[in-house]
Amino acid sequence: MASESVKVVVRCRPLNDREKAMNCKTVISIDSSHCQCFIEKPGATEEPPKQFTFDGTYYINHSTEQIYNEIAYPLVE
Repeated sequence: MASESVKVVVRCRPLNDREKAMNCKTVISIDSSHCQCFIEKPGATEEPPKQFTFDGTYYINHSTEQIYNEIAYPLVE
């Protein structure tokens, strides 16, 4: 039985065309240095954002290729 653990990595995607047409706002922020993701509830200025910690975090500006090269490729090489 393998002793390796599963790693969880999250990627924040950009708004899609429908969301842009509805004037939706991005409610997620990423702190890559601490592998944390923050989700804000729209209109709830008094409520602190929900915070989640992962093994890795990527934001809108990271490409699928970059994430594959950093995360998946070392596992399958």
